[in-house]
Amino acid sequence: MNNYYELKYLIEELKVSAVGTNFDLAISPHKDVLEIFLEDISESVAKRLIFSANPKETALFIDQYRPPKKSNVFEFFKDIVDEKIVKVELAEYDRLIYLYMESGRYLLCKMFSSSPNIFLVEDQQIVTAFKDTEKVSGQTPPEPHAPDFARQVKPEAKPKNQVTSLNPLLPRNLLPELLEQHNVAQMEPGEVRTFVEHITRELLENPNPRVLVTGETCLWSEEILDIETDQDFEHANDMIRHAYRNAVHTRRLHQKKDNVLQVLERVLAKKEKQLEQLMQADKSLERADEYEKYGHLLMAHAHEEKEPQQSQIEVEDLYEQSETVTIPIKQEKDIAENAQYYYQKAKESRTSYKKAIERIDSVEDEIAHLKELIHSITDVRQLPELEKWIKHHSEELETYGYGTGESSQATSPFRKFKVGKYEVWIGKSARSNDELTSLAHKEDVWLHARGVAGSHTVIRMGNRKEYPPKRVILQAASYAAYYSKARGMKSAPVMYTKVKYVRKPKGASPGAVVVERENVEMVPPMKPQD
Repeated sequence: MNNYYELKYLIEELKVSAVGTNFDLAISPHKDVLEIFLEDISESVAKRLIFSANPKETALFIDQYRPPKKSNVFEFFKDIVDEKIVKVELAEYDRLIYLYMESGRYLLCKMFSSSPNIFLVEDQQIVTAFKDTEKVSGQTPPEPHAPDFARQVKPEAKPKNQVTSLNPLLPRNLLPELLEQHNVAQMEPGEVRTFVEHITRELLENPNPRVLVTGETCLWSEEILDIETDQDFEHANDMIRHAYRNAVHTRRLHQKKDNVLQVLERVLAKKEKQLEQLMQADKSLERADEYEKYGHLLMAHAHEEKEPQQSQIEVEDLYEQSETVTIPIKQEKDIAENAQYYYQKAKESRTSYKKAIERIDSVEDEIAHLKELIHSITDVRQLPELEKWIKHHSEELETYGYGTGESSQATSPFRKFKVGKYEVWIGKSARSNDELTSLAHKEDVWLHARGVAGSHTVIRMGNRKEYPPKRVILQAASYAAYYSKARGMKSAPVMYTKVKYVRKPKGASPGAVVVERENVEMVPPMKPQD
């Protein structure tokens, strides 16, 4: 979230807010979020520094003070409690932030990569960290790496590559619109250099902190980058805080909305399949006529004897001249009893037809209502509005299987996680594996680490026949690898297929299955995040 130039301005503001304060407490109230509480002794004021280690929402900013959560939290960096922060620095040309303590130890905030983190460093060794302490403890801290700034523009390079070669620190997420607005593709190399010098100078000398309607942060004015502003700010810290809150709000909104949509879409698919079957009710009527005909023809021969093992009888078709009909019969019944069997079948088929016709209208109404619900929740744009929508529809959502509490990890016979809008089930034991696979729908996707013992894993597809996006398969596969004997490998083979191609041989031990039509992906084992 924070590019280098935004961090330059943030650091200047942190120097004012943090230098001279005492490190009081660091806790993690939410996944990937660290709250650092600073105490300003001279002014008797407490401050709260927020660090987000979510790769999609990496951020650092001073937030409004709120007392720390007291229960169910883990404390970090206890070794520097009550130490004074004496200096705050940003690495030259890199997104590494240093908070130096009076003892010489320092906190190093890594604001980039797929694993942002904060390290406590002493004597150039990492002592502990916010995340993955066991992996990084004892290692040397990350060193700043200044990028190469090209002196010449390669005329054959793409416009974006020309610009970023001259200044690799420019915010790349904003460049496509910037290049299009200023028609950089038509510029000569000298013009490109002048343009890059101009937009860099604007970042350094004339910042305009704002959050765009797209949710992105920006330091360029609308004259430089003509994207509509959602809100202007005087300080970079306030800009970053606002963008971070918007991003978290949007993520939570989409996650909750996707959970509801997945349930509604799954029920809708079942109802549409049901309607499709009901619309074929005429076949029941056709079968009824055929069964009744068989009954009549058999009654015409009821006086005849049949062979004990006879499974069919060939008779003259009284309804079609010069034709014969072969009728399957029950070996244990005589011809008259077989006739009665077909009369009963005809009666049941006509009853089935009648019930199907009666059900069509109600199923069509249910489908229309489900589509209306899906349309209305799709239009929800705010989390409070979504909460209100869910509360208003809570009773019918519960009948569809949403919010019943069945997903509780503690009571479920298997683990349940979310990958985007898809629910992933993971077995807890051999018997749990059997239960998981037997409960899964035939169109669900089944995964298992190849060649080693491990948990059965299923991606719930809600009756959809296609495979989910590849990223979903890869993430679920990494979970399957983690819950297997391949957990310690850097990369493990994981097979996947539809549940309909997985079968359990008769008499096989718990968890044992036979797999057909398997695909294989190599993935790093990864622990799911609750």
